[in-house]
Amino acid sequence: MSDSEPTPSRDGGPRGSRPERRMPPPEDEITLMELIVTLSRGRGLIVLSVVGIGLLGVLYSVATPSRYTAESKVIREAGEGGGGSSLPSGIGGIAGGLGIDIGGGGSVGLSPASYPEIATSREVRLAVARDTFYFPSIGRRTTFVDYVNRPPGTLDQILSYTVYLPWTVKGALGSLIGSGQGKRSAGTDSTGTLIYPTEEEEKAISALSGMVSASVSESGALEGGSGLMTVSASSGNPRLSARLNERFIEHLRTRVRELQTEKTRRNLRFVEKRFEEAKQELDAAENRLVQFLERNKGVLAAGSKPQLESRRERLRREVGFKEQLYSQMQKQVTQTRLQLQKEQPVVTIAEKPAPPAQPSAPNRTLNVVLSLFLGGLFGVGATFFRSAIQSREDDDESQEQIQEVQKAWKPSGIVEGVREELGIENDPEGSLTQR
Repeated sequence: MSDSEPTPSRDGGPRGSRPERRMPPPEDEITLMELIVTLSRGRGLIVLSVVGIGLLGVLYSVATPSRYTAESKVIREAGEGGGGSSLPSGIGGIAGGLGIDIGGGGSVGLSPASYPEIATSREVRLAVARDTFYFPSIGRRTTFVDYVNRPPGTLDQILSYTVYLPWTVKGALGSLIGSGQGKRSAGTDSTGTLIYPTEEEEKAISALSGMVSASVSESGALEGGSGLMTVSASSGNPRLSARLNERFIEHLRTRVRELQTEKTRRNLRFVEKRFEEAKQELDAAENRLVQFLERNKGVLAAGSKPQLESRRERLRREVGFKEQLYSQMQKQVTQTRLQLQKEQPVVTIAEKPAPPAQPSAPNRTLNVVLSLFLGGLFGVGATFFRSAIQSREDDDESQEQIQEVQKAWKPSGIVEGVREELGIENDPEGSLTQR
């Protein structure tokens, strides 16, 4: 090997040769330093975005009224007898002997698991809406229906056209669409049992749907298919929330009692009606016997008319049979009434509702933190977008593309685009022709 030949280096190149310079990154590759520089240049825009959106969050938190939630714990217990699933002893046989079918077994399907749905049902909400409460915001007692449909105040109007503007527009559109329909008034259906709420009551029912909730905790399960249920009611006043909670529990009791004992009450009505018929039949049989004895008193005393004596014995047997039937039906009425009392479901308040000390909503701290975070994201995104626009301003091709976009979205450009889609061209004289 000659001395003039260079010695190979570790990387395979000749020792003593100049190291290759590292290639610069491609133009479209963004380095971390460029990101930091871009954010530094847009620091003012980021700060303004954070401050502006943060102020909006603060204004929203201040303008949103406080909500107070009152909670109560309710023990759900089913009544005895399966909710009227079977008839009292003897009624089935009597009804069968009379050729009447009043139904056999089978329950109404009501269990403690259905209590949360019943507590928030339309029937319960309608009953609560018709109750009277004291509303501190208006300083008087009135029904919930009248309170919801009262004329809006000055503050409510301001909030309706600022914070709640989307909901105001939605309500106005709904009223405009439904203005062609006739105003509905309260009434009953063809059977006379279902009461249709008025439009004002429907509005109150809808308002209550967002103010009450009922839930069951798995850890609160008790024996016998019962359990603990939590009822929550929210409003703008702590005392009103507690009062609403109480009324919901009271109407829940009434509604559950109606559903659970519906079949037994129907059976009771049948037994009472049959009891009245048995009483009338007994009175008629006794009257026939008395009239017969009065008309044939002397003849029967002489004992010379066997036919009359046979007739007398038949009337006495008829009176005895009617007395027996009357006595049985009287016992069945008493037993059915006792059965109805036994089947009354129990809704026991384990923890009474109390006015809450602190509002449950809104979470003003969380709202402000989220608004600041969103403001930061908006500022960072606006900074990168502005940087991308500015970096392309010196590029002729990009500048032409930007001008083309601006021209396309002008009114004249939009009209021209529609004409192109329809195949309509402008003649030199200005008239339109169809291609």
